[in-house]
Amino acid sequence: MLKVRVRRICALACVAAVLLCGCSSDRPELDIKGYTIRFTTGIENEALIDGAGVSLTDGQVKLLLSAVRDGYEAALTADIWAMELDGVPFGGYVDEMVLDMAARLVLVNMLAQDKHIELNAGETADCAERAETFYSEHAQTASYVTQGEVTELFTMMKLSDKVYDELTRDVDTQISVDGARVIKIQYIYSKSSDASAVRKMNRALDEYENGADFASLAGKYSDSQVYSAEIGRGELEQSFEEAAFNLDAGQISDLVRCENGLYIVYCVDDNVAGKAESQAESIIQRRRSEQFESSLADFSKGITLSLDQKAWEKLKSEY
Repeated sequence: MLKVRVRRICALACVAAVLLCGCSSDRPELDIKGYTIRFTTGIENEALIDGAGVSLTDGQVKLLLSAVRDGYEAALTADIWAMELDGVPFGGYVDEMVLDMAARLVLVNMLAQDKHIELNAGETADCAERAETFYSEHAQTASYVTQGEVTELFTMMKLSDKVYDELTRDVDTQISVDGARVIKIQYIYSKSSDASAVRKMNRALDEYENGADFASLAGKYSDSQVYSAEIGRGELEQSFEEAAFNLDAGQISDLVRCENGLYIVYCVDDNVAGKAESQAESIIQRRRSEQFESSLADFSKGITLSLDQKAWEKLKSEY
C-alpha cells in the first residue's frame, strides 16, 4: 500500500516502544536518542519524573493520563480498551504514550531554562486562572492532585508552547505555487519487487496502453484494496513523489521502485482546487516541527531523566 514517510526527529520517539518491553532491576538506566532515563525506586522531591529539578508529580502525570484516556474513550467508546495495537493492549499503549508526553514536557521546560525563556506576568496569571477554573469543576474527581499542582502543570504546558514558538520564529514560510500543489492520483501497488512482480506490473502497463481503464487495472493487479489518494509534497518516499508530481493530469508513470515495493502512478488531477492554502500551512508547520525537534534533540544529548518506576507501575495499575 501507499507508504507515507513520517518525518519526525523526536528525541523521545522510541520511549514508548522500549518501555513496553519492560525493564528489570539489573538495567537501571536506558539510553534513548542522546539522553538517559534512570529508573529509581524513589525521587527526593517526590516527583514521578525529574530532570535537573524540573519535574512532574504522580498526580500531575495521572491527570495527563486521565485526560488522554477520557479523550480516547469519548471519541472511540469504551470498547477501545478491549483492542490491541501491534499486539499491545490499547491501554498499555496509551500509558506509555503519556509517559512519553511527560518526559517530553520535562525536557522542553529544561530547554526553556537553558534558553532563558520565561512566561510573562500575564501568561502566568492566565495559567493560574485556568487552573482554578479547572480545579473548581473537577476537585472531586481529581482529588489526587492539588490546585497548586494543576497550576504548575498548566504553566509547564504554556511554557512548552512558548519555547516551540520562540525556537521556530525564523522558519522559512515562503512556499512556491508548485510546492503547495496537491494532486489526486490512482496507483497500482505490488508488495514484491522480484522478476515475476515486474512482469505483472508490465502487463498492467501494456493493458493500459491498449485502452484499459486504470481504476479497473488497479482492482485487477494491485496488492492494495486502496488505490486512490490526494497527496502533497514532502509526504511520501522521494522516488514516488518525483514520479507522481512530474505527471500532468491524464498521464501515467513508468514502473516506480520504492522501499516497500513497486508502483504505477496515474495522475487524475495535477492541481486539486482549493487545497493549496492548507497544504502550504501544513508544509510550514512541518518545517517548524522539524526545526524544533532538531533543537530539542541537540539539547537532549547527555541529559538524564529520573523515573520512579514503582510509582509509575502503581499509577498504571489504577486503570
